[in-house]
Amino acid sequence: MLSLLAMPFFSRALIALCAAGVSFPVLGTFILHLELIPARFAVMHGALLGAAAALLLGLNPAGTAMAASVIAGIGVAVISWRGKVSAGGSLGLIMTLCMGLAFIIFYKSNVHAVEAFNILWGNILTLTDSDARLILLTGGGILLFLIAAYKEIHLVLYDRVLAQASGVPAKLIYGGIMLAVCAGIAAAMQVTGALMLDAVTLLPALAARRLGKSFRGLILWGSLLGAAMNLAGFALAFALDLPVGPAIILTGSIGIGAVHGIGRIAAGREQSIEHRA
Repeated sequence: MLSLLAMPFFSRALIALCAAGVSFPVLGTFILHLELIPARFAVMHGALLGAAAALLLGLNPAGTAMAASVIAGIGVAVISWRGKVSAGGSLGLIMTLCMGLAFIIFYKSNVHAVEAFNILWGNILTLTDSDARLILLTGGGILLFLIAAYKEIHLVLYDRVLAQASGVPAKLIYGGIMLAVCAGIAAAMQVTGALMLDAVTLLPALAARRLGKSFRGLILWGSLLGAAMNLAGFALAFALDLPVGPAIILTGSIGIGAVHGIGRIAAGREQSIEHRA
């Protein structure tokens, strides 16, 4: 184990997984509270298109994916603020167009199949120093934003109209939330690939909803579970020779099942005690 830790690719992977595990579940909490599931799909496909274009032009896929994700997020923010996310028409157009263009680039260009595969499914062991720094900076920025505007974020997540009526700069905070989600999605692509972003964002947040009794509890449990799921998935991938992204999804899904099972048992015991009383 110590010999593996001494290898740069292994230490970079561990650092990235820990940073993503602690910070990216915050994005999952944002997405679930604001019902941004369709929106995050559109942003994800925008990031995928940016990464594909970067491979074609010989640029850094991480930086280009980040820029494309933010551009897509601007359109998504306008649509979602107006309450039209659930209709999904505009978002579906963005998502489908980006996916189609990305695969046209893959098909028509001389992009190596391994590079395209890494964008879609990820390969955390191929992270460069710049990729690891991007994940660390993005994760740190998400946490700093959460700490600096904690009360305002909480109000906006609870009720945007009420937050605006209370004097909170709701549109500015909402824009910050969307920017964090867009940047996080692009950075998470470096960890799990474009098709398995939920492994490091939504799965820990879903598990935390069962354990957290407050907004602070959701954040703390999400970060704790996110780091645990990432490291457990990484260990499972090494033990069974599996790709890291699917292994994280597997451990995360097992974790969610365990949390819900424990919660049901505890709720059943409480009902039994109340019935006896």
